[in-house]
Amino acid sequence: MGYIKAIYKLDEKNRFSLPKKFLSPKKFFITLGLDGCISLYPKEVWDEIQKKISPLNYGKENNRKFLRLFYAYSNELIPDSHNRLTIPEYLKKEAGIKNKILIIKIGNWYEIWNPEKFKKFEKQNKKSFSTYAENLNIL
Repeated sequence: MGYIKAIYKLDEKNRFSLPKKFLSPKKFFITLGLDGCISLYPKEVWDEIQKKISPLNYGKENNRKFLRLFYAYSNELIPDSHNRLTIPEYLKKEAGIKNKILIIKIGNWYEIWNPEKFKKFEKQNKKSFSTYAENLNIL
């Protein structure tokens, strides 16, 4: 399936390596995620998101706020010759990341978490997992 949930250590330059099989294509976009994480999108997924959000009415306050933050925190990433990606310092700070990250592959994109923050999220939400699934009516 290709799903991953793994903890990686950042090097001194805030770099980490995804497994090689997840590094195609060779361009990613990173931005604020939801619930305190960072979102990492392959270029094709980013392009699809752009198609969905470009028609948003900028005159509506909530759309404007979302678009400003989404784009203000976004950055293009290209893996280096050792397949490493660098997390910008400003996103590390926003997500409360120190020297370790938890990466979760969610379908065709990734969430990057402070491992401790994700533990708290799990603890707060795991009991409601069945309810969430039931409300989605997908299982």
